[in-house]
Amino acid sequence: MEQGEGLLSSSLARAADHFAGQDALKQNVEPADKVEIWAKRIGRALSLVAFMALAWYFGHQLKWW
Repeated sequence: MEQGEGLLSSSLARAADHFAGQDALKQNVEPADKVEIWAKRIGRALSLVAFMALAWYFGHQLKWW
């Protein structure tokens, strides 16, 4: 962690790298396939949308909102 970076900003940076597929580029030994990277990005974005929808549904069922 660089000086001046807090825990929240470094966590958000790692999450942004994860959803952008940058972690797959860093881990692969062979050159990364662009289709594979975009598939990871789309899959991760869809999982985030599904998580938010499920959280809203559960909150609605529990009458939190």
